Amino acid sequence: MSADQNMEDDTAVVGLAEDAADVRDATEDEIIADSDEDSGGSDEDVPDAPEDDYESDGEGQEWSLGFCVEAPADELQRQFFPSKVGGRPAWLDPVDVPTALQLKCLYTREPLDFLLQVYAPVNDDDPSAFHRTVFLFVSPHGGDLHRPGAVRAFRSQLPRCNPFYPDEPVEPGDPLQELTDAQQTAYDTRDDRWSDVALKGAIARRPRMFPERELAVEPEEFLDDEKVMAGIVGEKAAEKLAMNAPAEEGSDAWNKQVKAANETLPETLRGVGDDVSEAEVRSLERKQDKNQVQLSRFHLRLTRTDNTQVLRYCFDEGARPLWPSVSYAPEHTSATVPPCARCGAARRFEFQVLPTLVNHLDVDSELNSAIDFGSIAVYTCSRSCAPPASDGTRGMNADGKSEAYAEECVLVHPPLNA
Repeated sequence: MSADQNMEDDTAVVGLAEDAADVRDATEDEIIADSDEDSGGSDEDVPDAPEDDYESDGEGQEWSLGFCVEAPADELQRQFFPSKVGGRPAWLDPVDVPTALQLKCLYTREPLDFLLQVYAPVNDDDPSAFHRTVFLFVSPHGGDLHRPGAVRAFRSQLPRCNPFYPDEPVEPGDPLQELTDAQQTAYDTRDDRWSDVALKGAIARRPRMFPERELAVEPEEFLDDEKVMAGIVGEKAAEKLAMNAPAEEGSDAWNKQVKAANETLPETLRGVGDDVSEAEVRSLERKQDKNQVQLSRFHLRLTRTDNTQVLRYCFDEGARPLWPSVSYAPEHTSATVPPCARCGAARRFEFQVLPTLVNHLDVDSELNSAIDFGSIAVYTCSRSCAPPASDGTRGMNADGKSEAYAEECVLVHPPLNA
């Protein structure tokens, strides 16, 4: 599929039903423009974010997708540099781990829960980032993740030659390189909530741990039109629509095709009764607001690739998250995404966690702790700056924080039902 086709298909979910049934030719721009006109609204009703902040199609960029898959626990240990969801953090630097001060929710003041980690070496010319992992932690109050400081991200990196790992990759079954006595002593001062000792302690102090899954990463590939249609309206409906040649406009067959296509739309776009005309469908489309169009674009992008994805990754300059709405998308400003505190370089988007991840966390949606969010975007130092050199026994800095784990920036879209 060409880039032009990709952009054309992203108009709205209705565009696919339109192609299959051949009943209308509305564009996204028309829907947005007519929505403002018919509702009497203006751009003041829905604040305009910079376009790329909420509707990036990633044209010309290489995106990778993350999927939750089962994997043996021993293959997710730190010496294998895993990308994973849940369990305990597989710390990259196993000594100078983040402190309790860093792993606290700034909204509730409670300790954070570990959500996931992404192994993402960058800067091929920079030997300090030969190994690099970004860790993501969330508030125990899952419905408040869009509050400032309720989700926190930390980046850690090591050169190829380091105090903790051999220069060459280890094989499954190889023993873990044990910490030296000095390293173990330094680690013991950190009060790691996920240490063996802590996990055997009082139940009330144990952190919540989500089911452990590997994050398998694959390049983003677009499905062909038939598979996309099947993903949205179902395989049987897609086959039926594909077999039906476009009927003459106004005929009984044509009206049946219009009705069939209309039934695949969201309720807000559906007509009423059996006689659904093209004009009526267009009138319903015009009532769509920018948020509905953006949500259609969000779901369509996932469907056109693989809607089981839980993470989208692209550290290319200019990459942007794809938010599920316009008016509730977090604002990307120098205040919300400040420069790197360590080196002063600008931060840029690195990856996005999708709400589909919730399906893999085995949480009760009725509980206050249930995870709920629209999307989580992580921004990291564009230089991926290195921490001060260490022999593996480094202590905390003057602020009581880890030197090896630099805090990065997180923007969270609130839950769609908030």
